[in-house]
Amino acid sequence: MRQTFFKTLPALLALVILTSCIGTSSRLNLTYNPIAGTTTINHATVQLVVVDGRQTPNLVGRTAQSQELFKGSQGGMVDFMITVPSGQTVSRSLMSVEQVVFEAVRERLRLLGVAANTGSSGAKCRVTVNIADFVLDVSGSDVVAHVRLEAVMDRPGYELVNRSWAEADSSRRKLIGDMGGADALSEALTMAVNRLNFASLDQY
Repeated sequence: MRQTFFKTLPALLALVILTSCIGTSSRLNLTYNPIAGTTTINHATVQLVVVDGRQTPNLVGRTAQSQELFKGSQGGMVDFMITVPSGQTVSRSLMSVEQVVFEAVRERLRLLGVAANTGSSGAKCRVTVNIADFVLDVSGSDVVAHVRLEAVMDRPGYELVNRSWAEADSSRRKLIGDMGGADALSEALTMAVNRLNFASLDQY
């Protein structure tokens, strides 16, 4: 039995190395976990617009890039999954940061009783979400994520404008390959989107 084990040991080591290499080249798989709405908002339809306003459009920070981490998402694309309160999940592949934020905010609004569409037809107002920061990097022995969003609610032709800022930081111990990065960025995304205040939609 010992001879068999030592014969298979090189193959096992090769598999571990291969798995690690595959992990570093795969796309980040982000997850958004919405919370049920606690604020009563009149059921309505809004136009949802997401603008990527990041000064540095890179999803992966400089330090992580220099260490060749998160290679699969250095071009800005990720895989994305929403876990709804019922426990069901909806998964999508090859999404940009803009698309991820759009889907996360739309789900957040849906749980508040608000339907969000890209068009303005039938919408009582417009919700514009600006992505000020959305980055995953490395600091020492940790992977760190930062997400900062601004939601502007306005109705074309009216002066009333409401703004809501929300940001979140998250970190995980840096492990082999990309492990830890997706969890940190998913947590920062979830906290930032869930902290946006949409209560002013009742004013329209």
